[in-house]
Amino acid sequence: MKRLWVISATALLSACGGQKVHAPASLGDLVKPGAAPWLTVTGGGDTLDVRGLDHKLTLEPSPALAAAVQSQLGAQLQSSYVPDLVVTCSSLSTDLRVNEDKSPGNVAMNLAVHCSIWAHGFDAGRDYKTQVSTAVGSGAVDQAYAQALPKLLADGAGDIANQMRGDIRKIAH
Repeated sequence: MKRLWVISATALLSACGGQKVHAPASLGDLVKPGAAPWLTVTGGGDTLDVRGLDHKLTLEPSPALAAAVQSQLGAQLQSSYVPDLVVTCSSLSTDLRVNEDKSPGNVAMNLAVHCSIWAHGFDAGRDYKTQVSTAVGSGAVDQAYAQALPKLLADGAGDIANQMRGDIRKIAH
């Protein structure tokens, strides 16, 4: 009898912790095709896990994260463009995290990318990193995290563009 109880309890606990939710995350408004043909971004996964929740939530961005970051960086850096400028970014990484103890109702994103910048025969390579956050509401439903992703990506790309702007100026002038 005791063995049956242990097996039943184990099965019940594993069923409770095994909830896995997938949510689509539309990034279409962030992507403007052909905005900056001199800039490319590659990397990033097809899905993005939201960590810190009591269940597993996986966001499925569409179009790809790299396309959204590339478009946002191109728009932000357009005023810094000089002839012969080429920016190639790779190793895009993103991480979404919820910390209900320290900041309930918020989701934070770490965004990092390695970029190489060429202009007028000079080049530089550097890792760029930022952390941004936004409110999703306390006790938010899963779709709220998907709806927050475009703002997080736009804000993160804006921060990285500000960091890159100085490096572009040094190389291009």
